[in-house]
Amino acid sequence: MIAVLFAATFEALLRSNAYPFTISGGKLRGPGAELIESRTADVQFVAVGEEHNRRGVHEFTGALFAYLAANRGFQYLALEEGPYVGKLLSDAARSGGREGVLALARRYPNAFHMYTESEFAMIADVGRTSTAPTDPIWGVNQIFGAMHIYERLLTIAPDAKARAVAQHLLDESKEYEAERFQKNILYMSAVAKPEDFERLRSAFHPSPGSEADFLISQMALSNQIFAPYVVKPPPPSEAFYESGERRERNMKLLFAADIRKAEAAGVTHPKVVAMLGQLHLYRGLSERTDQYTFGNFLSELATFDGMKSLHLYTTINAPFELKSKREPLVQAALDRMGEASGVVIDLRPLIQTARKDPAVDPELRHLILGFDFFVFLRDAEQGSYESLRTPHFRWYPSE
Repeated sequence: MIAVLFAATFEALLRSNAYPFTISGGKLRGPGAELIESRTADVQFVAVGEEHNRRGVHEFTGALFAYLAANRGFQYLALEEGPYVGKLLSDAARSGGREGVLALARRYPNAFHMYTESEFAMIADVGRTSTAPTDPIWGVNQIFGAMHIYERLLTIAPDAKARAVAQHLLDESKEYEAERFQKNILYMSAVAKPEDFERLRSAFHPSPGSEADFLISQMALSNQIFAPYVVKPPPPSEAFYESGERRERNMKLLFAADIRKAEAAGVTHPKVVAMLGQLHLYRGLSERTDQYTFGNFLSELATFDGMKSLHLYTTINAPFELKSKREPLVQAALDRMGEASGVVIDLRPLIQTARKDPAVDPELRHLILGFDFFVFLRDAEQGSYESLRTPHFRWYPSE
């Protein structure tokens, strides 16, 4: 009886804190939009935990960034992409807008973790409109493709020996990366070897802190991060935990480096929207991975600067959500959806109930404590990639 009463009370609490919104003309409107906007006045970092490669997420994040840029001084977008990709995206967006970004994606199809036209359009809009004195797009993830890195190393090689090593590796990578996953494997994990990066380091003799030192180090680290996923049979779980730990730490260090660059260019307390997978943006420990997240780092860094972070768990109207531990949130959102583009559930009023009542599922409790808002989007469509197709194109490797 107590459990039934609790369930009814919790459901009522969810519905009373659910606010619909629409996205129209690149702007957020309605009660849900007003709620989110009201919480951004003293915020330095907005963390958008995304369902990857979904058109609705890109539309929502683009509209949210537009509001934050116009009203709160936000100028930067951090993505789950490699750091050199962030620079290339910044340059392409500022010089060529959407067509410039799409041309970059076609030139280096394996450099990108996420690969849809809708995400590239959002990135281009951010990069084109930002007035930041440094690169507006930040890549805070490991490196996914090698071709663009080897081309850069070839350009900055100090002598013929270094050029020869870089050229050899570039030629090898082109066999796998001239088209997206053309041989159905990820070169960085299945072909690249630690010895490759040792050869590069030996040939380049890069000074500490130089561009070559950074690129070679990131390549070697990325290869390490991928390593457990290609070993057959799979290694012990500790290997995957260590890989995840390296990845989260690298995200934090890359973000910190971009913060320092912005500050050195005269930006006080740079304001950033970070759009990464949900597991990376919890406050505290991530659900399932048990890592202290990049999102937790954002929360603490904002506190250090005397400001706050705002964390949004963003997902889509898909069947898997109704089968997940998030089903109570999803059902409450669906009850309020109507004709709206989405629904925002304010998680802050749910904290005490989630903390104290054992009937709340632990995974759901973790989400409520780790995020400020649950954003449920009507549009569940995958982003398209038709203009990016080539004869041997694969979106991602298949089994």
